[in-house]
Amino acid sequence: MIRFTVRTLLKNKTLWAWPGIIILFVLAIFTWGGISADPSSPSYFIQLANLNLPASTLINQIVSLIIPISIIGIPTHFSENLKPDRASLLLSKPISRTELFFSDFAGMFIFSFIFTVITVVLIGLLTAIQGPIFPIQHFLALLIFLPLTLLTFYITIVLFLILTNSYLGAVLLGYFLTGFSSLFINVDQFLQMFGLTDTWFEFLLQVLAYLIPSAEAFQQIMRQIFNSGFSSMDISLLGFAFVSCLPFTFLGYYLYQKKEF
Repeated sequence: MIRFTVRTLLKNKTLWAWPGIIILFVLAIFTWGGISADPSSPSYFIQLANLNLPASTLINQIVSLIIPISIIGIPTHFSENLKPDRASLLLSKPISRTELFFSDFAGMFIFSFIFTVITVVLIGLLTAIQGPIFPIQHFLALLIFLPLTLLTFYITIVLFLILTNSYLGAVLLGYFLTGFSSLFINVDQFLQMFGLTDTWFEFLLQVLAYLIPSAEAFQQIMRQIFNSGFSSMDISLLGFAFVSCLPFTFLGYYLYQKKEF
């Protein structure tokens, strides 16, 4: 089922906008810009026309384009698998619901990793030719944390797909709810901003932080590595990010086991 899921995702034309964006970015830098090392950090600068931007800033913007494209395209196959005719066909095979559920996540993660490899190879060629530099820590950060960021959104979307059977509703709810994870990482600042300093409210937000998959935590770690290398990676934040993915994953699994087709 993992190979079937990966092949299905690779056939999704919407998702090929991801490498398309990277190709356009690389061509733009080759044509109108350049690459230069940043002597004060492990990062580098990207010149585009008259702009001289830190690589982390520009690549974060590219990631912010990739995420919506991915969360629109990736859940389509799972949505199809929930339709009674398709579900009945799949479950008639010698395969359990448990295997179907978790192999879907594995297939989605492998697909995201493949497209991230394409991204890293293209940007690596750009920096090696234009720099010439090869910031290996940046590429490792993308390879590890971009698929994990997409996985957090997918976990939430799958849960809402099972609950609602609505592809559009699940994508919108999953995107916005997972996006709120940025508030939970900076709970103290959020409370002070709105004057909500009551202990019970802070406790409620802290509980919610561990219930909703934290895409922001993975993205924040990726930014830390981009700016200062792996030595700056917050291990406790990494642990929090993984723990926050567990409640929705197991709730989705439980509901999938009980779902009638």
